[in-house]
Amino acid sequence: MEKVAGIDKVAVIGGGLMGYGIAVDFVRAGYDTWLYNTREESSRRAMERARKALDLFVEEGLMSREEGDAAYALLHPTTRLEEAAAGADYVSESVLESLSLKRKVFAELDRLCPPSAVLTTNSSNFTITSIVADNGIRHPERCCVAHYFQPPHLLPLVEVVKGEQTSPETIEKTCRILKGARKKPVVIPKEVNGHAGNRIQGAIGREIRYLVDNGICTPEMIDEIIMYGFGRRMFNTGWFIRNDLIGLDFSYHAAKAAGREPWGPFKERVERGQLGMKTGKGFYEWPDFGEALKRRQDQDLIRLLKRDMEEGKL
Repeated sequence: MEKVAGIDKVAVIGGGLMGYGIAVDFVRAGYDTWLYNTREESSRRAMERARKALDLFVEEGLMSREEGDAAYALLHPTTRLEEAAAGADYVSESVLESLSLKRKVFAELDRLCPPSAVLTTNSSNFTITSIVADNGIRHPERCCVAHYFQPPHLLPLVEVVKGEQTSPETIEKTCRILKGARKKPVVIPKEVNGHAGNRIQGAIGREIRYLVDNGICTPEMIDEIIMYGFGRRMFNTGWFIRNDLIGLDFSYHAAKAAGREPWGPFKERVERGQLGMKTGKGFYEWPDFGEALKRRQDQDLIRLLKRDMEEGKL
């Protein structure tokens, strides 16, 4: 964990399902963090969840008890938006997924925060342009998407998306702050509703609904197929790396056998003899670390297999 110079106060707006975990990331990185909720009861629950999240890091050996206690001491609950925003250098908004509400909150944050503060939204669907456009925002250049995945304190990915008026400096600063908090920011250069991760999940969801609605699979079957099959296989390689590992010619010929035209980028690489790891190049360059990656994947799968057997699932 590493603090970014000039970032002294972080504000997380909304401490529900996502917000408390985002706040945990920032206090672990050493930032004084204000966690805003509209009601005292919501603040109490958010603080309890944050305490449990930090305790888990301690139990798993990722923090000492002293470090966990020190991080928790940096978390300040408030039900006053003015208190959270005053002097904030970086803001993460995680209120309910309502465009009108997010527009209202951003207008308030733009008014209350210093002009130098970075304002980010954790919206899972809305673009930053739709939130700030025609909204009286004085400094739209300091606004962007920084979208986490649940649970945010355990999943490293954060999708960072610029808006029509977002400055390059805002994107660069956001990524530095996130990297310092041990997150994995992926900058998506073009706005689209749902960003990237949720659109991929949405496509899978459409196929799942088709299979269930047409009596092909039960919900239990779908979950087992994902948990014991491709979900487990892809969790540490991703889609393109996985295809490079098995060979692009395999996917190419599988499409042909099914009567489908192979996807253009696959076809182009196969025709150039770039078949993935076995030829040294596919979607990625494959020097010596290819075998190490395969071994790491096998080790991870073995650990999961062992756990399943110990728990009597297999």
